[in-house]
Amino acid sequence: MVYNKEPILVLWDIVKTLTTIPAYKQVMDEDEDSIPTSYLLLRSEISDTTKTFGDGSTQIRHADCDIILVSKGTQPNSTDLHNVNKALVDVRLKTLGIAYTGINNGYDSSSLTTEYTWTFTINYIK
Repeated sequence: MVYNKEPILVLWDIVKTLTTIPAYKQVMDEDEDSIPTSYLLLRSEISDTTKTFGDGSTQIRHADCDIILVSKGTQPNSTDLHNVNKALVDVRLKTLGIAYTGINNGYDSSSLTTEYTWTFTINYIK
């Protein structure tokens, strides 16, 4: 599918219905005491290349994007908030027919967080 909007807006459209999970575009802007227990970080145009050229004024671009789930805590069981939110995002992406690569970044003991990343490509008109 080719979108007629910037990739960050496409990412936002994908996750905006997941109202139980806070989402942030590119950066998380909360102060240390207000960081949610689990949230999504949207990163667009990690790489952004020409896919095909149009008539000289329309250009289709190919942007690699991420949705990153970050959750505080140390519980690795299947009923914890991280795994519940991961399942919600999985279902949403599959419902939309978005092919992705899932990467379990694991637990970071320095930040006491667990991360999971969905990486996929968005084609859009620039």
